Amino acid sequence: MSPQNRRSFILSTGTVAASILGQTEGALAKQDHAADPVAQLNLQFRTLYGVNREELLLATPLAALTLIGTGEIWRIEFGKAVKSYPPIPWIVHAKGLMHGVIGTQATWARLMRGQAPDTAREATVTLTSGLTEAASQAAKQLPAKVATAASVVLETLRKLAAGWAAGKPTNAAEFPDSLTAIKPKLDQVLTAAGEAVYESIVRGLKSCANDSDPQAWGTCLVGVCGVGFARRDNIEIAAAMSVLGRDALGTRLLYLENAFTIQAGITQIGAALADRELGQAVFGDPYRMWRDLLGDVAVQHAGGGFFPEMGRPS
Repeated sequence: MSPQNRRSFILSTGTVAASILGQTEGALAKQDHAADPVAQLNLQFRTLYGVNREELLLATPLAALTLIGTGEIWRIEFGKAVKSYPPIPWIVHAKGLMHGVIGTQATWARLMRGQAPDTAREATVTLTSGLTEAASQAAKQLPAKVATAASVVLETLRKLAAGWAAGKPTNAAEFPDSLTAIKPKLDQVLTAAGEAVYESIVRGLKSCANDSDPQAWGTCLVGVCGVGFARRDNIEIAAAMSVLGRDALGTRLLYLENAFTIQAGITQIGAALADRELGQAVFGDPYRMWRDLLGDVAVQHAGGGFFPEMGRPS
């Protein structure tokens, strides 16, 4: 996929899924709760709020968004993506390597589980083909030092997949042992990719700031679009903190869950803006609605503010 096509894909897909209270959701809610007067009343109030949210977004001069793993910054003016600050080009190919690892582990796990052995075995053929293509792209697109490490990783995975496709049985140790052997090479690729993403985000945000009115830049929201199960120690957040300052985290710098496209991120930025406005008007605290509405009771029972921390070494 060319950079231009990729950017168009990032911008245009997932629009319906991005809607927080769009026409589709509203229609479904009316259908599901047609006989429930309380639900209908709540929907009426939320729809009024949704109109304000959309108007507020269209009146907001500046925001910035990035989609995890791309290193690309998008400039948002009045609810529209108007400019892209491109990343270091080879990042997408390094990310593809990790997807190859994910696909191989998943296929091995299916073979071990044995619930659908025929379809799992068919998947090994697709996996082998994909890893062969990924290795070819990596050799052409990655910097030389990164390409050398990537080729070791991908060739190891390809041999595993090819063996399974040929009917070779696997076992509980095969995949973990293979990954242990190549982990230094995998770490080398991930470190290089992390540095490239970090550099791209910092450069993109600084360029966005330089292109902006200082007042608009000083108050704009910066969002990192990503999966619902938010990753700890996110590289995009770290890079953005170096530009905005650590105190921007949770006030101007936000992780936007379940936002898989820039369009979805724009919708969520609108929701954050409206909730910030509501929080100030109702509670005198612009960030109150970014917490659970019943959060004060939760804090009282929990003995302080909290959020589950995942992924810590045991």
